[in-house]
Amino acid sequence: MNSEQDITFEISDQGNFVRLQPIELINHDSDLDWDKNWIKTKVILNAGNFTGHYDSEFMTTDFEKFKQELFQLYNNLKGTAHFKDLEGYLNLKVIGDGLGHFEVKIEACDSQGINSSHLIFSLTFDQTLIKDLVHQLQIITSNYPIEGDFKIQNKSLKFAQ
Repeated sequence: MNSEQDITFEISDQGNFVRLQPIELINHDSDLDWDKNWIKTKVILNAGNFTGHYDSEFMTTDFEKFKQELFQLYNNLKGTAHFKDLEGYLNLKVIGDGLGHFEVKIEACDSQGINSSHLIFSLTFDQTLIKDLVHQLQIITSNYPIEGDFKIQNKSLKFAQ
């Protein structure tokens, strides 16, 4: 990839947004599949008068699962797609109403433990944005593929013409 912006996932709504920028694999030279799949990621948020950013750690499987769930929402329009990481840094819950309208409920947490700060807000978008969101996630999962034996594996997803 040519720049950090090429590897970005963003949902936006009238100036408000949540953006994920994967930075690098956190490889602890481990023989364990689990440890080979952590990605240091910058989370950038803008919600009304609140703005901020923080570093987080997500797994390759978090991005792949979310990509596959969003892909399913494109055709079904009703249901949910969920990005929820193990460490509790970010929770994105996309809910479809069956008519092509979607709400994403966002809960961001800047660190683990009792001294963490939380920001909760929501955004809306319509079905036309899903193809772009899946494409953004496809770039991330291509650059940071799942390594090892997991129940979920990388899929290259294509929309019907």
